[in-house]
Amino acid sequence: MTTQAKLLKEFLLMMLISGLLFCCGKASAQVLPEYSAFPTSSFGVQVGTQGLGIQGSYSFLKSFNARIGFNAFPGMTVQYNGRDAQFNRTSVFAIADWQPLYGQSDWLARKWYISTGIAYYFSNNVYREGIGTTPNYTIYMSKVRPYIGTGLGNIHLFKNIGMRTDLGWFIPTSSATSTYGDKASKVSSGLRGLLPGLNSAVTIYVKF
Repeated sequence: MTTQAKLLKEFLLMMLISGLLFCCGKASAQVLPEYSAFPTSSFGVQVGTQGLGIQGSYSFLKSFNARIGFNAFPGMTVQYNGRDAQFNRTSVFAIADWQPLYGQSDWLARKWYISTGIAYYFSNNVYREGIGTTPNYTIYMSKVRPYIGTGLGNIHLFKNIGMRTDLGWFIPTSSATSTYGDKASKVSSGLRGLLPGLNSAVTIYVKF
């Protein structure tokens, strides 16, 4: 079994565990909704730097939350320096959230959480149109990425509609490669090296 297959198997196991938590992980301790950064359960639409996707969540114990979801950023072509650049990104993810200040009454304590998790990218590449003697080329980026981040949750909009914000980074586990020369360095060094894994997103969800 290849390393990627093993990692995908572990990812699917995490999703299964999240599903079990959704089905039977209700805590016996009473959770006070006014202090929690998480709805009991939710399903919503996410938009951000990782693309457009869907996300489901379920809270357990007093200060924990599990999320699974899907993001896609397929076939978007933009003009950069007069040449085409096309981004292809499709991923699934599982994230666990912890609210460290649960029980405190100020607004930030009731909304702030930190997160960790993992994502698997079915596709994660950039196509670049060539110029002069440089041919067209594609840069392939890491498909398995652990996640660290933070956010604000359970922000009430109206009725049973809420909002969650996330800011974090999907960490690459392998070096980027290119079909031509050393072009992969363009997405793996300096500030630009952080951008492919950046997760800045807003989720609008229905609470259940």
